[in-house]
Amino acid sequence: MVYINLLPIREIKKRAKAVQQLSLIGVCFIAILVAIGAFWFYQANIVSALASEITSLNKEKTRYNEILKEIAQLEKDKKMIENKIAVIKELQKSKALTVHVLDEIAKLTPSKRMWLNTIVQNGMTARMTGIALDNQTIASYMETLKTSDYISEVNLVNTTLTTYAGRNLKSFSLSCSLVLPEANNQETGPGTKQQ
Repeated sequence: MVYINLLPIREIKKRAKAVQQLSLIGVCFIAILVAIGAFWFYQANIVSALASEITSLNKEKTRYNEILKEIAQLEKDKKMIENKIAVIKELQKSKALTVHVLDEIAKLTPSKRMWLNTIVQNGMTARMTGIALDNQTIASYMETLKTSDYISEVNLVNTTLTTYAGRNLKSFSLSCSLVLPEANNQETGPGTKQQ
């Protein structure tokens, strides 16, 4: 007797193969999803860490900005104090200069040939008006003033003929540039003679 196999073996093999392929595709798909999920989780952790680092850096930046503002304010205060100190030093120099200049002018003025009416100091300049016997006395007085350590330059502003007690005299006006001897030494340098 002859046996006939009625079972569709080819179809069963095909189906088994198809199920196997579908299972493999499913496993690959699940593996891809797991890999994508792991990558997303890793990226999310990196983003979270960077965000917290940015927040920390922003806080530190704010703290440093406050310190920088304090430093800028301290620099302004320092500059203002330095300016005040410079003004005080200038005032002290100017005060000492006025005393010395008046002393020098008093010593150098020939009392028998001339007299001064006014002396006005404005910063590093002085203006004098007075009356002298003649032009030679005025010229000689100008040269004498130039020998002072506190007077660097003397200019004749004007002279006019004036009558005083029945005599013809010369009224004059002089302009002087004043200098502190220490400042003059620094400008001329060591080993240079002052005039």
